[in-house]
This record gives sequence, C-alpha cells and structure tokens, in this order.
Amino acid sequence: MIERDPTDVGCQSTRHSRFEVAAPRHFLLPAVLLLLAEEPRHGYSLAKGVHELQLGRADRPSVYRALAQLEADGLIDSSPGAPRAGQSRRVYSLTAEGELVLRRWMGVIKQERDGLDRVLRRYVATGTIDAVLAEVEGGWHSVTATPWSAVSSTSRIERGRASTMSTAAPSHLNAQNHHRPSSEQGPVTMRRFQVVPERSVVMIDARSSVGPITFGAVGVTGVIEAAVGYGAVHCQPCPVAHLEIEVEHLRSGNSLYDAELLRRIDARRHPTVLLDLRACSTLGGSGRYQLGGEVTLHGVSRPLDGTVAVTMPTDRSLVIRGEQVVDIRDFGLVSPTVLMLRIYPDVVVGLQVEAELETRT
Repeated sequence: MIERDPTDVGCQSTRHSRFEVAAPRHFLLPAVLLLLAEEPRHGYSLAKGVHELQLGRADRPSVYRALAQLEADGLIDSSPGAPRAGQSRRVYSLTAEGELVLRRWMGVIKQERDGLDRVLRRYVATGTIDAVLAEVEGGWHSVTATPWSAVSSTSRIERGRASTMSTAAPSHLNAQNHHRPSSEQGPVTMRRFQVVPERSVVMIDARSSVGPITFGAVGVTGVIEAAVGYGAVHCQPCPVAHLEIEVEHLRSGNSLYDAELLRRIDARRHPTVLLDLRACSTLGGSGRYQLGGEVTLHGVSRPLDGTVAVTMPTDRSLVIRGEQVVDIRDFGLVSPTVLMLRIYPDVVVGLQVEAELETRT
C-alpha cells in the first residue's frame, strides 16, 4: 500500500482514507520466470509481458534488475540475440533450476489466492449492500458462491455463503427500526420512492454442466409507492412498484457466457426486464412480505410470487431484499449452451433494491 499525499487533488473524494488501493507486490520474480517458461524472451518483451500480467508496478529498470538477480542465482540463462537497429539484445531462457523454483512459487501464489478468496467470502458474508455491489462489479461469483446440488436440474439447496439476498433483514437494520425515535416513526403516509440505480442490483445464480455461474447487474431503476410509518411499510393500500433492468448490464465475468445469454434473450429486441408489483401481504412482524406481481422477460409476461425483507434505515429510505427460483423456459427461453457447457433452466433470481424518498420539484 502507498500512502497518499494529502495535497493530491485525487484524494479529495476519499479524505477518510490514508492509503491508496494498490496491486499486490513482490511477484516480479515469479512473473519473469513464468514468462520465460512460456518462451525465451529479450528484456523489452519481458517488461511488456510483466505489465500485462497486472501484478503491480514494474518498470523496465526493475525488470532488468530482476533479470540480473535471477541470472546470478542460476535460474535463467542469457545468450546474444539477433541484433536490431545496430544494437545487440540478449535473450533470456529458463534453466532446470528455474523451472523448479517457478513450481514452488506457484504453490506460494496458490496459498496467497486461497487466503484472498477467504477474505472475499467473508466480505460477502457481511450481508451489506456494498458487499453485494462489489461482488457483482468485481465478478467474484465463482469465488464466493457454493456449488449447487448435482441431484437434479430442479434441486435448489441452501448455499454455504451467507446470502446477502436472503429474506432475513440484517440485525443492525432491525435495531435501527426498533429503536428509532418516535418522531421518525409516524404517521402513516403515502410516499413515493425513487430507486437508486448505483446501489440496486440483480443476481442470477445458475447451475451448469461445469459448475455454478452467476450473472449480475448493477443499475436497477424504477419507482415504489407505499404507505409508510412507524418504521415499516404498510400493505393497505397496496404498494405499487415498477422496476426495470437492462439486459445488457448482466455480466458473469466470462465474455462467451455473456454473449450467449444476450443472444438467447435477444437483447436487441427485448433490452429490458420489467417487474410490476400487484399484491402485498405481511408475514408476521419481522419486516417480511409476500409479494405478487408480473415479470416481463424476452417479451413474455408471467405472474411471479415471492418473499422479500423490507427495512427502513431512515424514514426517507427503503432497502428491499429477496430471491425466487425461476424457470427460464416459462419465458420462452432455451437453456444457453456454449461448447460443452450447458446452463440448466431453473435459476435463482436475487434482487436487492435501495430507494430514497423522491424529492418533489
């Protein structure tokens, strides 16, 4: 990590942070060995290759210093290469001892990755909205998700991760609801909330013939009208909501899977998924609700029921979380296939929406 210069203009948006997010360091030596394991290279090509690996800052002088160190240790050899523009260049290659050291380095890197994967899983398990957003934006799904059961294509199991899409409200939000001062709890009034796109996300967990795949999209838009008061949403009169999700925003981290999904949905003709709320009833007093509505996907509209958790962190904001199993064949979609991969038709659709009270102008 590199300490920020407090006079730097770029620090103004993150003044609370003393450090700059930086790539991992100390991987220059194994990076050079890896590139030479692929093929002999000269120094300029190695510097370019190290940069492409994105393992931190590595300028040409540091690469040449690494080459001198590795050659002195007997891990690489060098020989004169074909001259270019009147200048001779040395070509570097891996020795047998260098291959052994690279193998050991890969074991170290695997241990480092396992540790970092655990960090990501623990972050997702915090159940915060930002953790869900980070998971979607970073494409961590293959790391943080637990595989589905292989019993059948319609078998849904409880996943090992603490799903941030679960219908259980976070304890700190419940505490806010129960202990909010009475001046913020009433009376019950109809209010219109605007969805905050940058903090609203949809996730689609699917099983495939090669393991779990998750498609995620940040940028849900829409409006919610509901009677609120006393720190809760009331079902009389019935809330009304309309949400929209741009299909092209769905990403899995694999460009082939993403392209096949967009092709199956026919994203050019049907670019938007629509969700409309039609019915609402409470489930006990824990902020859980049974919803009924309509979903339009691929130009096909179908009724859909599900359970969500609704919390009010403040009297001007809503957080809605829920998930539901959906069979994509109900919307006229054929299960996507890419080479030997097949995605099964039953998927878990998770929705997390944050909305703020609309400001009248």
